[in-house]
Amino acid sequence: MLWLGSLLVAVLLLWLLGPLFALWQSRRRLGQAVPDTGDLDGAAASARRRLYYFHAPHCGACRPMTAMVNRLRQSHPNLIMVDVGESPRIARDFGIAATPTLVLVEDETIRQVKLGGQSERALLGLLTGDAP
Repeated sequence: MLWLGSLLVAVLLLWLLGPLFALWQSRRRLGQAVPDTGDLDGAAASARRRLYYFHAPHCGACRPMTAMVNRLRQSHPNLIMVDVGESPRIARDFGIAATPTLVLVEDETIRQVKLGGQSERALLGLLTGDAP
């Protein structure tokens, strides 16, 4: 029975350390140069400030946010959606370990990384520069 307790503790540790690893992985990219995103940027390629939204179709937290991002993209061409399943190289180059993740790029440098769902107000703040 001791092995069952040890197994339970190991599973709980992995469950707790997973999100911490995702946070660490994303935060260590701050201040680094942006990987090549020429294939994704389209009209936003010349924008000084771009916001990349990394998502996956199977991600439950991504579904409501994806609808909001699609709506905001109509008025903000500097909001770029990246499906991690379709663009695994880009996700890997940005150090994406969890979805949804937002990466703010300014002057070709990664300035902020936000993990998890965000409000429309937070997205607009990141897009316009009014975010803390």
